[in-house]
Amino acid sequence: MRTPAPSHDDNAGAGSGHESPPVLVVAHRGASGVAPENTVAAIRAAAREGADFAEVDVVLTRDGVPVLFHDNTLVRTTDAATVFPDRAPWHPGDFTLAELRRLDAGSWFADSFAGERIPTLAEALAAFDEYGIGLWAELKGANRHPDFVPAVTEVLRNTPGGWLTAPDRHRRFVATSFYFDPLAKFAAEIDHAVPLGGIVESVPDDETLRQVGGWMDYFIPNFRRLRPGDLVRIRAAGMRPAFWCPNHPAAVASLAAQGATAVIQNYPGVARAVLDGQPAFPAQTVVVERVADAPVDGPAEAADSGRYAVLRNLTAEPVDLGGWYVRDDPGVRLPIAPGVTIPARETLEVHSGPGRGGAHDGAQDGRQGGRPGGSARYFAEPSGAGFAHGRNSVALHRPDGVVVDVAVDEPTA
Repeated sequence: MRTPAPSHDDNAGAGSGHESPPVLVVAHRGASGVAPENTVAAIRAAAREGADFAEVDVVLTRDGVPVLFHDNTLVRTTDAATVFPDRAPWHPGDFTLAELRRLDAGSWFADSFAGERIPTLAEALAAFDEYGIGLWAELKGANRHPDFVPAVTEVLRNTPGGWLTAPDRHRRFVATSFYFDPLAKFAAEIDHAVPLGGIVESVPDDETLRQVGGWMDYFIPNFRRLRPGDLVRIRAAGMRPAFWCPNHPAAVASLAAQGATAVIQNYPGVARAVLDGQPAFPAQTVVVERVADAPVDGPAEAADSGRYAVLRNLTAEPVDLGGWYVRDDPGVRLPIAPGVTIPARETLEVHSGPGRGGAHDGAQDGRQGGRPGGSARYFAEPSGAGFAHGRNSVALHRPDGVVVDVAVDEPTA
């Protein structure tokens, strides 16, 4: 683990002139921007990119085994609909561990991750130990299953690593949840052996903060909902402020400057570079200028019903984008086909238009895919339906998977 988590008292001097501890980098669902979320591959990538912790989601199978998974359905990140076509709506808690073992949890993200499986919590703990990275566990299933807390506690107690007993456990394990009552039950079950964190959309009133501040260590709002004075109020209640999911480098820098204790984001390597004072994206040639709304003008068959990314070439030469791709949060990928170039100093719109997979818009002004007075347009494969839905961040990747830029919309009120 690159930087140990501070102990419960390490921030006691915040605001008193004492130097603050380093801001922790927490990889959201593992390094989910570069590897399939909630897998051993994502934990390994988080460690490789310098994260202090990897955040993972814990749920129970039908036969009571804690596993890592996020969604209420298996469809988005596995091949469950193909393997079990008659089991809709494919809730993970409706499947036994043996059934989940049959699913591919990596191919949806990239072919290179084909065969990645949904790991059990015990398997994940072994990976955390092997790769030397801290466990930041969201108790996702705590409100869904009456046996969740004892099942998870049993695994933590019986898996080597001293997750609940080692002297440095408070630096290696943080437990969090959106659901405060089950989190309190878990805290009582483990006798408050590790730091606890409450996840929220926005910071509540001071009285609520004081109530949870008596037993929580971290308070974890959506950074987009942050209001002036929120960090001060969290600290005044005795908790450390952490935030999800500031994927843009500027957001990481801003939160760090305001006194955040931890940032939970999909690209831990980007956050690490920013916090270490290094360029987030060295030697950029193409960037994501913005994420925009469709539909675009043109014939009906070319129209895109979603959002699209606008890429800009920063150089004085054309750039071949064949094999590059843009990916949103939580993982819809728009691949760019071989032979697609972006002219010097020009832009390219990358769409997920239905019926136009791999096609370019007509070049009325002589540019590849160009149109008078506007950007060239490229329509990726139809599998990109739903791209950037919900005002998510969008990253641009080279063919080797390296992230070369991240763009986000302005925070919503």
